[in-house]
Amino acid sequence: MRLSDLRDKIVRSPDGKTFGHVHEVHCDAGRVTALMCGPASFLERWTGRTGGRRVPWEQVRRIGDDAVVISDGSPS
Repeated sequence: MRLSDLRDKIVRSPDGKTFGHVHEVHCDAGRVTALMCGPASFLERWTGRTGGRRVPWEQVRRIGDDAVVISDGSPS
């Protein structure tokens, strides 16, 4: 899987709650650390303002064809 494969996937909880699409993938030393999702993260990407939803990589449970499923609990 490539990092670009994660882009634009929907981020969902196991019960189906949607948090938005992946707009950015954060990495450190070659490892994925977090996903940024939702409309605020899209604006953050272009304006530098903070406020997007950050999903720590440890919360990712499954990556499907159309969605990333995260553990219970909402992104920060």
